Amino acid sequence: MSSAVRLPNELRQFLQLAGPQSLVIRGPPGSGKTTLSLALLEASSGERVLVTDRVSSTELAREFPWLGSNGSSAIQVVDASDMELSLHGIADAVSAAAIIHDPDSAERRQLSEFLTLPPPIQEAWSRLPTAGPSTIVIDSWDALVEHFLGRRGPRPDAPLDRAELERMLLRWMGRSPSHLILVLETDQQGQLDYLVNGVVVTKRESVNDRLERWLHLPKLRGIRIANASYPYTVEGAKFQCIEPLRAYSELRHGQIDPEPDPLPGFIWPGSKSFAEAFGRLAVGRMTLVEVEEDIPDYVVQHLLTPAKVHAVRSGGRVLDIPSPALSPDEIWGPVEGSRPEGHLSDVYRVLDVSGQLERSLRTGKKDRRASLIPIKSLPTPSPDQDPDDNEISRWLKGGVVGGHPGLVTMYGAGLESLAATLKIPLTSEAAASMPASIQNTLGSGLHLIAVGRAEAPLFRAIKSLATIHLRLLNRQGRVLIYGLKPWTTGFVLAEPANSGPYDLLRIV
Repeated sequence: MSSAVRLPNELRQFLQLAGPQSLVIRGPPGSGKTTLSLALLEASSGERVLVTDRVSSTELAREFPWLGSNGSSAIQVVDASDMELSLHGIADAVSAAAIIHDPDSAERRQLSEFLTLPPPIQEAWSRLPTAGPSTIVIDSWDALVEHFLGRRGPRPDAPLDRAELERMLLRWMGRSPSHLILVLETDQQGQLDYLVNGVVVTKRESVNDRLERWLHLPKLRGIRIANASYPYTVEGAKFQCIEPLRAYSELRHGQIDPEPDPLPGFIWPGSKSFAEAFGRLAVGRMTLVEVEEDIPDYVVQHLLTPAKVHAVRSGGRVLDIPSPALSPDEIWGPVEGSRPEGHLSDVYRVLDVSGQLERSLRTGKKDRRASLIPIKSLPTPSPDQDPDDNEISRWLKGGVVGGHPGLVTMYGAGLESLAATLKIPLTSEAAASMPASIQNTLGSGLHLIAVGRAEAPLFRAIKSLATIHLRLLNRQGRVLIYGLKPWTTGFVLAEPANSGPYDLLRIV
């Protein structure tokens, strides 16, 4: 599972470096640069100043209500559109100029350089403490420079272009222990990339007709970049980036969100995030989950777990046809504790698709051994026999008769392993017969969750049966989820913010 955090660890470390430090955020319009810069400002310590022509203090509080939640001093806002500011520190600057008699003195040159900077920069500087940490965000530097140089007009006696203005700004800011963050309206490299200490690039891309947002860290002096790219979302005007998948041993299992209101004919998926994004699991229907080969099975198992746990707790019956790559702990671990000890097999069964589970459970927990369906106990296929007239089918239907809909989770890799173990060829005829067999099974009051590769013949044959159809993609160590049926925007599978099983963070 991935973790959703306000800022990448690399940027949090950058903010903790001793000043002066300078950082450029660049990217196309609408890619989330302003939200990111405010998240950086929120995470900063000391005095915080925002130079902007986009929002007033009132608008800032209304549109970004989370600002100030870290307990630091309020963010001061300087209107960058006002080039006639009444500077807090201008009187001191004029007084200093009057007492400097040497026209070539370093103090006079420094003062002259300061008075050459755009007035909003002078105003922001005058609000900073002489010592101690502080942070200034200029959003956007492009707009401020264009406005300033346009008002200034051609001055042959004192030529000044953008490149020189940027060098002057960085020289002046280098005289204080502050962090300077410049927001640019382009994703193209420029002079500032070489002059500043850090560069962040935001991108807003369309992939498979879905929006994806990616943050890239090409440069951060003094910081080890462990992850150079992060997907992120700005839903709710909050910048949240997604860290890489955590190891299986660190995941939390067996947690579900309570069902808000039972609906006849539906199974609660055990996750509020899932239900809000894709709906509940209709009885007599199927959910198809397409996965890329490089997505670990335990991650998919974590996605399926809440529905299984809810069904087991509510007395429904669950048949698990797992992937042969899953270990006993990955299969049974999430549902153990959902029923009293010694009674798990009443409502939960696992089909041993390879014969390996039976061997590994010989000295294992009794509940696991009791709920295992060994290969040797499977009915021998007969052309004259009803495929649903067997012990497993009767056991599943027994729960439905008792008023508890059943759930079947089936991995395509598990079916392939089972067929190989039983020496049953998976021919095109077998694939063609799958839809009819599944429809017959679903008619018994069950819901089927099928997991597998999209290109597998068995899954191509049953795709039309799915009422919920998801596609899971691996993006640099994160799992992105797209709803194909119903069609949805992209989500990132992430650790829960509270106590639920997981969160699906919408990419907006």
